[in-house]
Amino acid sequence: MIYKLKEKVEEKIKSSGKDLGELQKYTLIKEILNQKDCFKRISIEYAYAILRDLDIPEDELKNVYEELI
Repeated sequence: MIYKLKEKVEEKIKSSGKDLGELQKYTLIKEILNQKDCFKRISIEYAYAILRDLDIPEDELKNVYEELI
């Protein structure tokens, strides 16, 4: 699942174009995802926010989060 999220963040970075705010947000998410056990090191609130930013549907958030930790 982490690899799928990394692919999604790369797509978001490429599609952010000239929007510096979006580019910074997704670059930060990319840095977080590249850390070992990143979802175990951040709060559930931050984890859910990242998953939402990567377009994970609300009804799948809990399952995806549990799979990642």
